[in-house]
Amino acid sequence: MAKIEGIRVQNFRVLRDVTLGKLWDTPHTQPLTPFTAVIGKNGVGKSSLFDAFGFLADCLQLGVEEACDARGRGGFLRIRSQGADEPIRLVVFYRQESKARPISYELEIDIDKAGRPFVAREHLRQRRKGQRSGWPYSFLRMANGAGEVWAGDAEGQPHDESKSEELGDSRGLADAGTVEESADRERIELRDKRRLGIATLGVFAEHPRISAFREFVEGWYL
Repeated sequence: MAKIEGIRVQNFRVLRDVTLGKLWDTPHTQPLTPFTAVIGKNGVGKSSLFDAFGFLADCLQLGVEEACDARGRGGFLRIRSQGADEPIRLVVFYRQESKARPISYELEIDIDKAGRPFVAREHLRQRRKGQRSGWPYSFLRMANGAGEVWAGDAEGQPHDESKSEELGDSRGLADAGTVEESADRERIELRDKRRLGIATLGVFAEHPRISAFREFVEGWYL
């Protein structure tokens, strides 16, 4: 059974920067428990926290522009934190099953010159089998509708490890010097920057980890 171990929400409603549980870059933090209760006074962000989950699910199913307007949200400028000029950022750290290697999904949503929200950055990563330290391996990295995707087998391993090299610092696509090479890595470009890469690629059998995360989000009950 899949389990969320941590989530980070930035610039979403009253949540300027909130982290709950463990993320891929905070290995010594305790993960969320299978049952987690969120308690607080009115107006501190409980509803915003749960709407962040719903917002991600709507982004997957509807697209980011429609998600900003759905469920009475009122558009991107209404849901981005007051006074913020940075993108809305969401990070989900989860395991597909209890002994599986954790997967990290990172999403940034911004507005273009026309004032329309779009997917500014999308990053899905996981440690390779047997990898105990170092940067997790990226198998989807996109910015502004273009990027790279890696086709892995069911074990999440490169088909030809001899042609792969360990990645460098991949905290974000802004680091143009980062190079990741694999025989199975392909350059992709989406026709619609307002759709998530996981929504498009998650339907293909050659991307099992992307498919698994897509199914995980689609199965949320809110």
